[in-house]
Amino acid sequence: MAGILFLFLQSFISEHSEEQAFPDDIGMILESACFDCHATGAKSEKALKAVNFSDWEEYRLTKKIGLLGDVCKMVEEGKMPPEKYLEHKPDRKMSEVQTKLLCEWTKKEAEKLMQGE
Repeated sequence: MAGILFLFLQSFISEHSEEQAFPDDIGMILESACFDCHATGAKSEKALKAVNFSDWEEYRLTKKIGLLGDVCKMVEEGKMPPEKYLEHKPDRKMSEVQTKLLCEWTKKEAEKLMQGE
């Protein structure tokens, strides 16, 4: 019985750890504004080559750190999500609060990764 419980908990933990590559609030922002182009199943090879958030946990540490800075920069400069995309999906435009929250997280996360946490 204990073995079955252990296996169940292990599968539950590993399933949820994969889903938790990002904190809930950040994941919601990324899902709303980024995943259409930057997640597995997206049609844009160029966007996926730039960053595929579905593969986040597979990226090398140095790549993650670089991408975190890029994500914040592109969002703050209004380059992401791109205007052409927003013409068709205006509800995907990030608010100032979302932009600030995402950038604060990217900076903290990059710092954490550089410190080896």
